[in-house]
Amino acid sequence: MMAYYVEPAARLSHSVVAGFPGAVRRHLAIVDQSRLRSDCLKLALSIQPRRWRVADVTTVSELIQRVLNGEEFDVILLGGSTCSQINLLDIASLAAAVPQTPILVAAECDDPDRAQMILRAGARGFLPASHSLKVLRGALDRVRTGGTYVPLSLTEAAPAAERAPWRGLTPRQCDVLALIAEGKANKLIAAALKMSESTVKAHVKQIIRRLKVANRTQAALLATRTGAGH
Repeated sequence: MMAYYVEPAARLSHSVVAGFPGAVRRHLAIVDQSRLRSDCLKLALSIQPRRWRVADVTTVSELIQRVLNGEEFDVILLGGSTCSQINLLDIASLAAAVPQTPILVAAECDDPDRAQMILRAGARGFLPASHSLKVLRGALDRVRTGGTYVPLSLTEAAPAAERAPWRGLTPRQCDVLALIAEGKANKLIAAALKMSESTVKAHVKQIIRRLKVANRTQAALLATRTGAGH
C-alpha cells in the first residue's frame, strides 16, 4: 500500500504559499493502495492558492511510527477503490495513535453498511469517490476545523434505530450535541450556551451514555448523520 504523509512543521521551510500571504500550507497524509490515484491527489492538492504539503511513506504502520516520533499534520486521508477495500483496523489504529488528527475516507460507496462501519471505527468523514475535487477540498477543510463530513446518501442509509437516537436527550443536551457536531471544544460550548464548563462536561458525559457511543467524536458523527440538534 502506498501512503503519503506530511512533513513535520519543524522541517517545512515555507509554510506560507508564495504569492498568497494569507494562504498557509496544510499538512496532509494520504494513504491509498493506488499509486496513480495518490499521485493525482498529491498534485491536485498542491495547486495554489489553497495548498497542502504532502510527502510519501510506504505503510500505515510507518505513518503511525512517524507520528509517535513527533511528526504532526492536520488531516489523514485514506483512499481506496471501494469502501469494502478500506481496512477498519487501519482506521482504528490511526484513531488511537493520533486521536487529535481527523481521518477522512475517500472511496466509492459500494456497501452503505461498510461505510457506516468506517465511521464507527473512528473516521471523521466519508467522501464517495464520485465527488469532485472541489468537494474533497471542502471536506478536508471541514474535518480539519473540527467538523464532520457525511454525504446525505449515508444519512438516508442509516439503520432506523440510528435515525433519531437523540430523542431521549434533554433540549439542553441537544444544544450541546449540536455544538459538539460543529467541532467546538467544551470551553466554547460553555461560552455559547452561557453555562459553566463543568456543566458542559456533565452534559457531554450523559450524551455519550444515552447515545451509546464511545466518545464525543462518535457522538458528533451520529449527530451529523441524524440531524440532532437541528
